[in-house]
Amino acid sequence: ETVVVSAAAGAVGSIAAQLAKISGARVVGIAGGKKKGQYLMQALGLDACIDYKDTKISFEDQLKAACPDGVDFFYDNVGGD
Repeated sequence: ETVVVSAAAGAVGSIAAQLAKISGARVVGIAGGKKKGQYLMQALGLDACIDYKDTKISFEDQLKAACPDGVDFFYDNVGGD
């Protein structure tokens, strides 16, 4: 299964991503900036990262590339109305 976690580099998102990873899921984190993406990939061992601040590749194209078989579960870690 593929799990996507928003705000994956934050305190709650990183825990959610790690729990999904140790459960055997393929985990894709969403974060803003290269530094946070490197943290997700190298320190947490996520399978892919989507950088919503990337100006060269659209969010949609990054999501399609990171999740070619679709998304089974989305952990929405961003509050708001």
